[in-house]
Amino acid sequence: MNLKPFFTALFLILLTGTLSFATPDKQAITMNLPGSIVREAIARSLPLQFPIQSETIVGTIVIDKIENLQFKKNKISSYITITGHKLHIVTSIAGHNLRMKIGTLTTSFQCDTTIRFDARRQTLYLRPVITNLRSTDQSKTDVASAVVLLFNNRELPLQIEKLKPIVADTGTKLLSLSMNVSDIALGPESLLLKITPIIKATRKQKNGIKNK
Repeated sequence: MNLKPFFTALFLILLTGTLSFATPDKQAITMNLPGSIVREAIARSLPLQFPIQSETIVGTIVIDKIENLQFKKNKISSYITITGHKLHIVTSIAGHNLRMKIGTLTTSFQCDTTIRFDARRQTLYLRPVITNLRSTDQSKTDVASAVVLLFNNRELPLQIEKLKPIVADTGTKLLSLSMNVSDIALGPESLLLKITPIIKATRKQKNGIKNK
């Protein structure tokens, strides 16, 4: 007797709970990610490079280090070091844009970030507040200030990728488990994710006809 379809279906039911009798709030699965795991994931993702293109400055920024990362209620604190490459200050004279070459600079700062999550848009918004700015080249301190002003105390959107559904074949039906992120929050030394599962059952096709 092939018991795999039975145990597959049982696993999906246990994973999501008794959804048909649960309220929307109770359907959500809460995942508590320890700060140590998030720190390791961030460390492995560095260095992180992204371009900047504003009316006043253009170039490339590389996040070199994120140190002393601490998770507090509703806030993440860290000490960040970034390096700017091929930086140019953009000025306008007589209607013409001119670029003044700055080159490379390295700067560090304290960053305290609050977050909010828009479930409908599946977007996490970060609002960093930067203090204690320090530049390795004192002659470029004004440029370093101009760089961090591009994101200081501004909401930065981060699109959350949609989780791929899990599909299980029970023999006569296909069970599909889709999961949407319903909330992201910060706790002491943890990142909290709330995921809402949705189960759909579809009868397998016979002679090209799908029965629901």
